[in-house]
Amino acid sequence: MLINGNLPLRFKAAELHYFNWLYSVAPCFAVNASKINIITDPRKFYDSLYERFKTANRRISVASLYIGTGALEKDLLKVTKENMMGNKSLKLNVLLDYQRGTRGVVNSRSLLQDFLTAIPEQCHISLYQTPRLHGSWSKALPARYNEIVGLQHMKLYIADDSVLLSGANCSNDYFERRQDRYIEIQDADLADFYCELIDEMSNYSKRCVKDGYVETKHASREAVTQEVNEKIINFIQRWKEKQDPSALSSVSDPNKDTWVFPLIQMGEFDIRQDERVTQGLLGSAPPDSLIRLATGYFNLTGEYADTLLKDCRANISLLMAHPNANGFMGAAGPAGGIPHAYSLIARKFWNRVEASNQTNRVQMLEYERPDWTFHAKGLWYYPPGSGVPWGTLVGSANLGERSVKRDLEAQAAIFTVSSELQEKLHNEVSLLHAHAAECSRELQERSAPLWVRATVGLFRTYF
Repeated sequence: MLINGNLPLRFKAAELHYFNWLYSVAPCFAVNASKINIITDPRKFYDSLYERFKTANRRISVASLYIGTGALEKDLLKVTKENMMGNKSLKLNVLLDYQRGTRGVVNSRSLLQDFLTAIPEQCHISLYQTPRLHGSWSKALPARYNEIVGLQHMKLYIADDSVLLSGANCSNDYFERRQDRYIEIQDADLADFYCELIDEMSNYSKRCVKDGYVETKHASREAVTQEVNEKIINFIQRWKEKQDPSALSSVSDPNKDTWVFPLIQMGEFDIRQDERVTQGLLGSAPPDSLIRLATGYFNLTGEYADTLLKDCRANISLLMAHPNANGFMGAAGPAGGIPHAYSLIARKFWNRVEASNQTNRVQMLEYERPDWTFHAKGLWYYPPGSGVPWGTLVGSANLGERSVKRDLEAQAAIFTVSSELQEKLHNEVSLLHAHAAECSRELQERSAPLWVRATVGLFRTYF
């Protein structure tokens, strides 16, 4: 159900009227809290995908960075294919990143070849490549390093009318011991919205066919950038116009107690909904409220950092990965220095917190859990005096430079007056913090290799 205008009257409590401006940014979908399922365990995330893809009747639509090549992923693809072969009306649409999805001999593209061979009429497999790499640049940069330029980073898993928003990739690591976030919403309109978003970006990607790729040719990078900008802006506006102002009279229905605002961030194409909303939430939260932030990769943009330290009146808790919980720890080559780079960036931010005498308002913590990595990201908003959050941001964006400027990201802002859903959100964030410890002193004592200190300033927009 789409709604328009101001927040419903009973949603205009002092706790939430600060955020009425969200209606000017994105369409809003009103749902009942019972239609929202918060998953907290990576294996349950996999089990949910498996069950949804096994039983889907009409459509499966996926956006991810890549699909892994392990046993779990193969089982997921197998059950999906079996479902499709038994149901010729079931369609599959997959959007992955070209650079990441074609890395190595066995990769996402090769795993999906079975679908293209057996049931091509039911499949649409697309690989997005940033316009920055079109032409000779795609071949000039070596594998892995070409991925730093820009990626398809949205994480959307849709089966019929179920939308699973996450920051997790469709890969074995994310199904076992890599902690992320996973929120599933049952709503036909919202599912239609995200399916159309995937369709829109698939039109500007390489389409996989049995013997290669088909792609739309553009005159220049500037031409495709302008065209995508116009298409996505029109897409957002079209959905906003679908909102029925008269629906305001019905949102007092107790069956509608939760409001979902889908947000898109595509800095490459000057689409900046998520950035605008994140900045707005940080800047408009009232005094004595609490905002808990999480990111697997701490690399706040200058704008986010300035807002937190100059404009934000809420108390702030920042949760990030300890170097031991960073997925790049132990990686070969320059990638092995990435955990040190994030620690260095965090230390510089904490120095700003101390210099501005805000250590009583801002807290920094690190997640560390034996044999686990940390990839969770998002925001939880606690109104003044509340022990539970009334809102959250969930999706693929990391609050960092590349999420804002380089990658394709999909988020959602969710606000609720359901006490049950508020408790579930609080439980979600509490489970993450069960493995967290305050880290400001350790950051000061932690050393970084000289080459990391010398290069982090030059390359921080790439990670």
